[in-house]
Amino acid sequence: MRELIKQQLAKVNYADLSNYDETTGVFNIPKYSKPKFDIGKMYIVQVANELVNNNNSVIATNWNNGTSPKGACLKIYVSKIVGKMLYVDSLVFDLATKSDTMILWSGWLPTEQLTQISAF
Repeated sequence: MRELIKQQLAKVNYADLSNYDETTGVFNIPKYSKPKFDIGKMYIVQVANELVNNNNSVIATNWNNGTSPKGACLKIYVSKIVGKMLYVDSLVFDLATKSDTMILWSGWLPTEQLTQISAF
């Protein structure tokens, strides 16, 4: 793979360079599909910035009794699903170290404001 192409692909969020096969020169990019959440499963998600530590947001006020997520990246366990809202038990997750912290939060999150990073 040419160096310029490799540099450009490294900037893309969903490109995993481990999918490149040096022998054949083929790079497979999986088709994007909308994330699906199931009750009883765990996920690592990125939360929209307007929800993080914003106890005055509509979601915090109407759904979460004035509380909001404490971090932008969370490891969540889905307990309930109502329409496009998920009730989650969560830990703040650090992507750099791939570890979670003991900052706990439980509440409702809208699926439109979540980006699924991985599933367990």
